[in-house]
Amino acid sequence: MRGLYIRTPISQAEQRQFDEEMALLGIKANTISEELFEFWDEHQVAVTWWLQVQDLMRYSYGPGIAICNGLDVLAVKADSELSGTAYSKQDYQKLRLIAHTVTTIFNDKVG
Repeated sequence: MRGLYIRTPISQAEQRQFDEEMALLGIKANTISEELFEFWDEHQVAVTWWLQVQDLMRYSYGPGIAICNGLDVLAVKADSELSGTAYSKQDYQKLRLIAHTVTTIFNDKVG
């Protein structure tokens, strides 16, 4: 999961365009194979939930800096209630772990 947040995401179309521009400049693209990761089926609900609420992270802003304060759990609760979706306590704990990991990685990059 960390691998998704350590680098800037880029679509295949953007990557193709980038590679074409680099080739026009005479620069050969490095072929870096993406690291495959695997997660167990029992984590799929939490990972899918995370993908739906990842925009509900809270941030504090200062001069030239943004600090991640973590997941806005009240917004997550409201989102869950309004969408009519129920999650187990275990899935909630997994979601919190994912959010904590993302927060740590984001703030480590800032500092």
